Amino acid sequence: MAIKYEKKKYKHKYVLYTFITAILLCIVFVALVKFLYTTAEEEAYENLHVQTKQIKDDITLQLLSDRENLATMANFAAKLYKDEESYDLMFESFKPIGLIANIGILNPDNTFVTKAGSVNLDGLISFEEEKEKGEYISGRVKDLTKDEHEIIRSAVPINVDGNTVGILYGVISPDAIGERYNQLVQELDAQLFVYEKKTGDLVIDSVHDELGNISFLKDRKYNEDYSYEQFAETDKGFISFVSAYKDENAYLHYSTMEEIGWMIALARYDSQVFATTHVLSRNLFIVFLAMVSIIVMYIVMLMVSERKANAVIECASDVRKVLLETSENQGHIDEALKQVCMFVNARSAVFFNSDGEEYHYVMEKDKANVLSEKEGKYFITELFRYSADFHKANGATVSILRIKPNKRLVKTNPSFCEFLKEHKITEVSFSATINQSKHITILAVINAKGSNEARMLAEKVAACFSMALYNKNNLNKTKLVATTDALTGALNRVAYKNDLITFDKEQSTNFSCIYVDVNELHICNNKYGHAAGDAMLIYIANTLKEVFYGHKVYRMGGDEFLVFCQNTDHSVVTKNIENFTAQLVPRNYHVAIGMSYRTQNNNTEEMVREAEIRMYEAKAQYYQSKAQENVVTTKDTEYVQVETGILEIDAMLSVLKENYHGIYRVSLDTDKAKRILMPTYLKYNENEENFSDLFSEYVAEAVEGDYRRAMLSFLNYEAIKNQLLEGKTPKITYKKNDGESVTLSVYKMSDTDQVVTETLWIFAKV
Repeated sequence: MAIKYEKKKYKHKYVLYTFITAILLCIVFVALVKFLYTTAEEEAYENLHVQTKQIKDDITLQLLSDRENLATMANFAAKLYKDEESYDLMFESFKPIGLIANIGILNPDNTFVTKAGSVNLDGLISFEEEKEKGEYISGRVKDLTKDEHEIIRSAVPINVDGNTVGILYGVISPDAIGERYNQLVQELDAQLFVYEKKTGDLVIDSVHDELGNISFLKDRKYNEDYSYEQFAETDKGFISFVSAYKDENAYLHYSTMEEIGWMIALARYDSQVFATTHVLSRNLFIVFLAMVSIIVMYIVMLMVSERKANAVIECASDVRKVLLETSENQGHIDEALKQVCMFVNARSAVFFNSDGEEYHYVMEKDKANVLSEKEGKYFITELFRYSADFHKANGATVSILRIKPNKRLVKTNPSFCEFLKEHKITEVSFSATINQSKHITILAVINAKGSNEARMLAEKVAACFSMALYNKNNLNKTKLVATTDALTGALNRVAYKNDLITFDKEQSTNFSCIYVDVNELHICNNKYGHAAGDAMLIYIANTLKEVFYGHKVYRMGGDEFLVFCQNTDHSVVTKNIENFTAQLVPRNYHVAIGMSYRTQNNNTEEMVREAEIRMYEAKAQYYQSKAQENVVTTKDTEYVQVETGILEIDAMLSVLKENYHGIYRVSLDTDKAKRILMPTYLKYNENEENFSDLFSEYVAEAVEGDYRRAMLSFLNYEAIKNQLLEGKTPKITYKKNDGESVTLSVYKMSDTDQVVTETLWIFAKV
């Protein structure tokens, strides 16, 4: 059956992709900017909180320290009073302490004594009321000794024998305390407000020239979730409002100074909070525009490159079709060379090997420049030499090379450089393939207008030229017949056995085994005749060879096929499987497929067994979904086997019964199990709580003592997961109490999983 090739129509969606990418970048950019501003706002609140506490602690410590000094002076005043001495000694020795600029004493008769003399304060202040207050620090109050002057009082009683004989006042100037802390907040780049909690009268105001009342914040426009009532009624917190002085938000943290009865609030504007963020956002926007521009340019270049690559792929497909489908004669190789020349607009193309076989094609317009036989031999010899040297230096089996008559060639090979110039050869692109026997085949293109496309095309079709030449010469017909299935043309079990040894020696990377079993072949034979069944097998085999071109496809016997893929990513193999099954749909053919994959193969037979088990599970699921009727159960002393009434599935279960004691699907996360084969091997109960309990009971009752500890180590599911993720297969061969040997192997259910959850536990007969 001829292999059919379909040209894929490549639809460029790069404009859409670019638009989507730009949208995603915009979303990322907006999210990043929002994150920066949110972070800056959170940091602003946090900094306000920390700095407010620092200033609050400093003011509190200073005022309380000053009050302690007043208490010491009050004790001295009490001694003077007790000794019936004048307070003058204390006034004369006083010097400003901390924030206290002056002192005075209120006597019980409401006379106020200072260094300057005495003043009667009847009607202005009450000694009894002041006595009841005890120690305190006032807010901003009127100075009773000076008109239109305000002070802050720090009061300490003078006690003698338990009686209050006077009140010692420390006088603090609001201007002094303001100057001290205004300088600090300027360094912090913030605005500070300190006010008496009861009255709201400001003690420190770094914004206004005159001290007023904190109620000036009442008429501000507060942002969502904030209000003046929240600010006025709570002891501490955050608020945000629109500033009356700047067209921007203000962020404010406030807190109570408990020991004093004052409140403190520290604020910053948007421009202060987000100064760095604004600069960073502008720079990010510039970077964003640069990224978008680069992506657009990249997409444009990618479109051009992809268009060329797609054209190369289509041409390569046409060349393969010519090489693989044309009857075996010299003409099909010449025709393929012609297509290569026309595609890359080359002067000529040549294909030859180290056995002395040569094939040439020269474009009609360049016939005058064709090389003579002697010149052609020299040209070919030089290409052989370059290929061999490159292989020796790099160890590459396939080399893509280019030679131009330039300064470098003048230095390394002046005679060949002169030869190329003499014959008007400006460039030679070629692909050289060297096998283990040092057999070399070379496909060369001369004076191609598109040299990059020429090398890409040569790389893709060089192997096909070699294969076509091999088929033409019909090398080793006896071996070919011995290793080929007569019906389908796929490799047979003889080739399979030979290749197993080769695969184990090579230990190929990215190695896959695909086990394929044809469903309902028996039904097809009975219903439509064996010719229809043969046609089904031939079509499936040819489809496998087409989809997995370049890889080995075997017919294992009957309706079973096997494919080995070397050096091919798992995702590529998976897509090929999907392509294969899709090509069966129009003919209503169905197959069961099991696959195993290793990043590096070291046991091919084990991979085959693993793929076979997965194929059986897929086959069982197919027939389970197709027919649930006529299901009966037969029992013997060892097995509970479902009979579906479908010959193929029942035969499959019988085969499994002969080779395996039991097969279970076990979840390492939930510790639940599901039977794939229907054994009573582990005395499995569908309602069993945990597979580990069942397994432990089996080990205790059925396994010899020397093997029990090793068997129970399989219940360390984390260790099992780690081994499977490393590409290893947890396995143990143990003996039962009755002397029988059994091999337990654990496999991943799917090779694509990055996290192991579902596993196969296979108890195989030894």
